[in-house]
Amino acid sequence: MKGKEYATPFPMLHAASLLSHTSRIRKFREAIRRVVKTNDHVVDLGTGSGILAILAAKQGARVTAVDVNQDSLAYAREAAGQNGVADRIEFVHSHFVDFSIGRRADVVICEMLSSMMLIEQQVSASSYAVENLLKPSGHIIPEEVRIFAVPVQNEIQWNRFQIDDLSFPRVPQTVERGQSVDLADLMELACFDLTIPNPDAKVDKTLDFKIVQTGIVHGLLGMFECRLHSEIVLTMDDGWRELFLPLPKPVDMKAGQTLSLRVEFRPGEYDSLLLQTH
Repeated sequence: MKGKEYATPFPMLHAASLLSHTSRIRKFREAIRRVVKTNDHVVDLGTGSGILAILAAKQGARVTAVDVNQDSLAYAREAAGQNGVADRIEFVHSHFVDFSIGRRADVVICEMLSSMMLIEQQVSASSYAVENLLKPSGHIIPEEVRIFAVPVQNEIQWNRFQIDDLSFPRVPQTVERGQSVDLADLMELACFDLTIPNPDAKVDKTLDFKIVQTGIVHGLLGMFECRLHSEIVLTMDDGWRELFLPLPKPVDMKAGQTLSLRVEFRPGEYDSLLLQTH
């Protein structure tokens, strides 16, 4: 089409695809129902499809919906009109670190969750919101996120970066359920309280895994559990895929041995990842 420049609208299409995660949306709906009151000012950071902003507006709130992607905002704006709440939502094009408000919000909703908080900005965005956008007496959704990891054998992910005589740097990849073989029990890697500022958040922990099944450790499989409010908890079954983190090189392990693995990264900075075996 002449006179219009096109770029791949992946963020908008991805945001719309998340509408299929009905259990996730129902849990957020219940958390919003418990926390948001009529005429509260709610900020929705990373609004995407606008679903959480719309749920807050339906609860009677005045909502400021923020997103860095213009296509997502256009989609969310249309959805707000379709659901009869366009007059209760202001849409703002901004990255969260550039967004400010004159009067602090009663509630901040920030759903930027990912398998290990390595790629998405959940931890840093929540910290910024509590420090700069939320009233001291306000509520943030979600409230806490816990990260877990387990060493796995996954030849599919390990071999995908070798194509005939071509090789490529291995990077973290989301994986299909059942593709990996767990070689030890799941261990907690980190826990972040999202209700307090944590601008220097970092994961740096050595995990000692007792190997329960002989195999080749190709990497770590990461996942999370997230408390939205009170006892309302999101798990991987609510629509997320695990994240495979490849080791620098595979490690042969036998049942009964211990694998000591140091994991270091800054949440939201995928290129800060460091994995070291001891």
